[in-house]
Order: sequence, then structure tokens, then C-alpha cells
Amino acid sequence: MQRAIEYFEERGRANTERTLELACQRAREAGIGSIVLASTRGHSAGKALEICSDLDLIAVGIERHRFPAKQAERFQRTGKLIFSEEVDYDYPPDMQRAFRRFGHGTKVAVEVVVCAVQAGLVEEGESVIGVGGSSEGADTALVVRASRGFSDVHISEIICKPA
Repeated sequence: MQRAIEYFEERGRANTERTLELACQRAREAGIGSIVLASTRGHSAGKALEICSDLDLIAVGIERHRFPAKQAERFQRTGKLIFSEEVDYDYPPDMQRAFRRFGHGTKVAVEVVVCAVQAGLVEEGESVIGVGGSSEGADTALVVRASRGFSDVHISEIICKPA
């Protein structure tokens, strides 16, 4: 089996739209029903609504007060929204460092999937697309077998990431 990985020259927000397009395309091809994405201030969540409205969207913010209320209301009409500060999980520093070696977006994409499992929005063992970013916006998309714990996460495919 061969699949192409798209590498971005730069990190960050400029890649959000392309990352979501690639994530949605791969989800549709593979029959994956859920995309779990990081969205601190609602930008990535809003773009996901425009690009992937036919899929189950789960946005994971950091803190509720950082996510604009109007954007949260708009997203929750069709998607699910949780905040990592409200989910009881432990991301061991050694695991963070290990995933970050593949880029900050990889670390974040794994984190949001684990949060979604622990919040009961994704079934453990389910294949999902995890989307993360390096600072603002999205620049990394992975096919992940969801898990409650970081040491059991299985990344089966890298869809895109910064070079």
C-alpha cells in the first residue's frame, strides 16, 4: 500500500484549509466518520464546518473562555465541542516529547483524540482523523486508532504535516 504525505514548507495557520481538505478527503476515502480537531479560538472549528460538514466533527479547545461564545454556538449546532481543561487526563511529559519529535501538530493531534475518548465522544479502538497545529491554525492530520491512554495510541497514517 502506498499513500502520499503532503509536507508544508511552513507551520501554522496558512495551512489550515489545506489540512482540513486533506483530512476530510482521507476520511471519506477510508470510511472514517469522525474528525477530532484542536481549536483554541474557534478558527479551525469554523473552517472545518465549511469543509467537512458531512462528517462527525469534534473540536477540542483548551479553555472555554478563550473560545468565542458565538463560534461555540455555531459549531455546536452540528458538531461537538469539549475543552481539555474539563477532561481529566494526564499527558506524560515523555510522551509529549516523543510525539513532538514529529512536530508540535502531531503532539496536539494525538492529545485531542485521547481527550475525545476520555470525554466519551469517540470509542476506544475507533479509527479517526486527528488534526492539530503548531501554534495557530491546523497543519497536521493523522489517521489514529483512538485510545484512552497516550501509550496505547496508534498512528496508522500521516496525511500531512510541516516538513
